[in-house]
Amino acid sequence: MIGISNGMVNYLAVAGIALIMGGIGLVNFGQGAYYVLGAYICYSMTRMFGFGWGLLGATVVTGLVGFLVEIPFRKLFGKHIVYMLMYTMALAYIICDVMVAIWGYRLVSTPLPQALKGAYRILGVPLPKYYLAMILLAALIAIAFFIMFYKTKLGMYFRAIISDRSMVECLGINVPLLNSVMFAISIALGGIAGALYSPLSGQSPKEGLAIFGNLMPILMVGGIRNLKGALPAALVVGLVNAFGAIYLPTIYGLLPFALMVLVMMIRPQGLFTRADEM
Repeated sequence: MIGISNGMVNYLAVAGIALIMGGIGLVNFGQGAYYVLGAYICYSMTRMFGFGWGLLGATVVTGLVGFLVEIPFRKLFGKHIVYMLMYTMALAYIICDVMVAIWGYRLVSTPLPQALKGAYRILGVPLPKYYLAMILLAALIAIAFFIMFYKTKLGMYFRAIISDRSMVECLGINVPLLNSVMFAISIALGGIAGALYSPLSGQSPKEGLAIFGNLMPILMVGGIRNLKGALPAALVVGLVNAFGAIYLPTIYGLLPFALMVLVMMIRPQGLFTRADEM
């Protein structure tokens, strides 16, 4: 249960990274900062308006931030990738410092509504209500994301940009605006992931950069540009982490990275990506 729920939530954040990597060719090292930002916004809005509004607020605010941070990034498009990576890392530091200025360094954990506390007993096994709700909501968001990407006109534009950006620009389509929308969706996915996980673990602004490291195994196991591969990879890494915590508690934190290294040695493109898709 814990492995699946963590995997589903982390998938949302990794899907956002994969979307930007496929569309713009950029690994967003700042995704962890937006993950934590989503958690803090959810915490604050939940205390004022309730948990549902907290989740919605985290999604909307982080999405808006994503839309805005892409605009100055356009000046760097086509430059060496190091410049783009430095830009995402600098933004992550700025976001973390802004969070410190607003909330300080204290750990925060979003309070849950009474309806999501406790557990259901199924065949004598207690299943925490919030873990079930988290899996269901993350799955619904994932389904909505896939429908958007594969079944809508906006998704068609995204796929076209990923396949041949130059051709899309020649057709007179506003590619810079689509890039901003892509950034907004990508970062909103990171924000909602952080918001969903915030009731289970205290968050601190200083974790904004470290969280990206926890997402790396999923990104590499699934394939760095592979949106479809991110979901099974997230579940595999989540289960490895959960079982490792039970049977190898002293080193379980190393297991996802050991799996990542093993996959990179055997299949550098990832377990769920063909070599010709790299």
